[in-house]
Amino acid sequence: MIKVAVIMPGEMGDAADLLVDVRALEAAGAEMIGLEGDGIEQRILLGAIAAVTHRIKLLLPDVEVEPILQRLSRGRSAVGHPVDETWISIPMPADRESWAATMRDQEAAGVTGVIVPWDPRLIDLLRNPEPEDRSDLLMSTG
Repeated sequence: MIKVAVIMPGEMGDAADLLVDVRALEAAGAEMIGLEGDGIEQRILLGAIAAVTHRIKLLLPDVEVEPILQRLSRGRSAVGHPVDETWISIPMPADRESWAATMRDQEAAGVTGVIVPWDPRLIDLLRNPEPEDRSDLLMSTG
């Protein structure tokens, strides 16, 4: 199964909304969260993300912030990807069918994970990755 990393916007609109989205991504099965940019605001946001999550890994911009974020995240932060894994960046697929096809293609290519820019649709795609099959409903209604 392909792992998914999500790159969130680096500028904070509403911090509560950002943290709710990150927790929803974690619950939906995302493997890693990163932020666009590398300024003081992004570092503070990574600390907040570390504090409100318990499983998801934090993708850090550089080693300078790693010691403190390692402590805040209880060992879940990393600079870059594991050396034994292959990650690629992909654009956000247009729909559920495109998402499923992309995941199948990447898995067949031996990719460990994909890095996707944040989109609110990701939460649903992670929870329900395959196109909806309602043949059971069609059979029951004749």
